[in-house]
Amino acid sequence: MSQALYTAKSQTIHRMEYSEKDKTLDIEFRTGNVYRYQNVPPRLWKIFQLYIECEGSAGSFFNEYIKNQFSSEKIREV
Repeated sequence: MSQALYTAKSQTIHRMEYSEKDKTLDIEFRTGNVYRYQNVPPRLWKIFQLYIECEGSAGSFFNEYIKNQFSSEKIREV
């Protein structure tokens, strides 16, 4: 896994962690639930990081480019 990325300004996403080896993206939501998204390209993860660093909305990016675009599984439910 790469280093976790925390999103202080997002109202929906608390933390994200990407595994380049497995091409999985784990997203922890503010609710505490964690989902794992499969086959996420490394390039998309890098764009996501840059988008957040440039003050973009993590939730908006997630909704447009990740949610419903990649298969996912819930790996922790609160």
